[in-house]
Amino acid sequence: MGPIGLFFARFCRYLQGCGIPVTKVAFPLREFGFPGDVCVPFSKGMDSWRPFLRRLIEERGIRHIFMYGDFIIPHRIAIEEARALGVEAWVFELGYLRPNYVTLERDRVNARSNLNKPAAFYRELPPCDQLPQNIVLDPGWRWRKAWKAPTFIQHAFTRYPIIEGEHKLQPSPGFLWCQVRGTWRYWLYRWQEKAVKQRLLEHYSFFLAVLQVSSDSQIQMGSPYRGMHDFIEDVIRSFASHAHASDHLAFKHHPRDRGYNNYASLIRLLAKQYGVSGRVHYFHDGPLSRYLRTCRGVITVNSTVGLQALFHAVPTKTMGDTFYNLEGLTDQKSLDAFWSDPQPSDRALFYRFYNHLVLSTQVNGNFDGDFPFRTTFPIGPEARQLTPLQVRPRLKSNMRIDPMLLLFRISARLLWGGIATVFYAFYVFLSQINSSKRAEKLLALACIAAARSMGLQVIVDDSQPRESLGKKEVYVFDGLSLFDFLVARVSIGVNSSFIPDGDFIQKGILRRESSSEYREASCLSKECINGMGKAFFAVRTRSRKISLKPWFFACSSRSLIVPWFFEYDEYDFSSIHGEYSFLKLFVLRLARPALTVRSKRGCSSALGSPVDMDEDEFLQKVEALYPFKAV
Repeated sequence: MGPIGLFFARFCRYLQGCGIPVTKVAFPLREFGFPGDVCVPFSKGMDSWRPFLRRLIEERGIRHIFMYGDFIIPHRIAIEEARALGVEAWVFELGYLRPNYVTLERDRVNARSNLNKPAAFYRELPPCDQLPQNIVLDPGWRWRKAWKAPTFIQHAFTRYPIIEGEHKLQPSPGFLWCQVRGTWRYWLYRWQEKAVKQRLLEHYSFFLAVLQVSSDSQIQMGSPYRGMHDFIEDVIRSFASHAHASDHLAFKHHPRDRGYNNYASLIRLLAKQYGVSGRVHYFHDGPLSRYLRTCRGVITVNSTVGLQALFHAVPTKTMGDTFYNLEGLTDQKSLDAFWSDPQPSDRALFYRFYNHLVLSTQVNGNFDGDFPFRTTFPIGPEARQLTPLQVRPRLKSNMRIDPMLLLFRISARLLWGGIATVFYAFYVFLSQINSSKRAEKLLALACIAAARSMGLQVIVDDSQPRESLGKKEVYVFDGLSLFDFLVARVSIGVNSSFIPDGDFIQKGILRRESSSEYREASCLSKECINGMGKAFFAVRTRSRKISLKPWFFACSSRSLIVPWFFEYDEYDFSSIHGEYSFLKLFVLRLARPALTVRSKRGCSSALGSPVDMDEDEFLQKVEALYPFKAV
């Protein structure tokens, strides 16, 4: 069985396209997307599963078995039979490193991972000066996620036991309500917990205890606990007795468990019982990396959050079985001793360990989005048993339009267009009440939603290294149409500010003899860059004249100017060239296929240091970098 969704069906199509015969065992807990000719039904109990699988492997000459997770009953039996018959069993799992990785290991994962080796093994690996760099995948709108809903519903109303106890892979009908409840709880908790999260990040010295899904196999099979209740009590009891009186303890709930459990009452009761009511806190969602960089230490059973903590050099204490619980990585003292003297990891050992983990178990991909099937599973000519399917893209003139796909596309884009409009309305409102930073973030979200409403898929290439670390940067691009502005916003991110034309800029540049106006413009530019972190400009817009704004901002804030370049695939340039009307472009793109845009970061050296050039020299360099494309 695979993860809920279409991943294994996509994997099947890839293998068939390479000439590899595929067999899919179809349990009553259905998975959609597989061709009927590859499915072999099995609906009997687990007592009949072992002989059925052995016979199937022998009759069809199966050489590889793939599955998601090693903990459900049919998968545990399949791994045992594969070993007995000399067949390779490969196990997929969510990435040990997230969000851009998927785990793939032979026979077992998580607490039983092949990474379970002594610290001496990792110390003997070659030195590693730099951690592997993952490609940040552009998630886009992963339409394949839509298949998770009918799959989850079908599983919820099908009684076919594959695991002891309740689990998301074997949900009950009540789980459907939990999924809905988790959605509205997200917004409720986000509002309720704003104050406590702010105090943790800005005022308290605190330890972070990471909660996990109580029914997770990591807890059930890789720890002394059978849920989170005992873990919570152990941590609070130890904290109350041994932590310094000025320290606080924060429990972070698991996001996938939000609709199923709430430990607020338990934590409040235990904190009162052990006399630490004012020092124990509980929250659900938030940017985990910020809490990791701020806290004194992390306590977890065996969550992969521990790996993130080690990445940020945060002292980490594990309470269960996990492959990264090694001397030199995690704190090996008792929990009671951890509070007073948390020990960080040995960085040289961590670099070796992390490098080995990524190269041997992680695939830079996503179950619902992009996955590199070809590079992960290269198929040589000698392995092909069938004639490979000749799958070639059809010419546009011969392409048939699927009415259902067209209806789905239009509906989704109308929805995103509505979301963009709502965000923009809030942006206008906040702009009027002088809440500029929040308004700018809402404008960024409106632009991202607008890009999706037009079917823009942006692939960001940010591989160009920074020439000067620690130096502030001003980003520029050629704004030939509204598309370019949307792509720029998606590429550079939410924490950025687009600088429009303004009188103070013109005054600051054209009338520099007025020192007060120049100082005002200079202060505004510094405030913008320091406040939002990034500022970006269109060096050329409707007027087709090159703007001096980026040069002025870079000079006044002592920043580098970094150019960005956008390449559009398969579109008529003249149809959007010079078009800045959102409504016109939205209507033009409403039913059109997705448009892929490559966004590439350039080199600041292409424009040189802004303080070492005058206005004319800047204009000449920009003209050479972005030659005007007449249509």
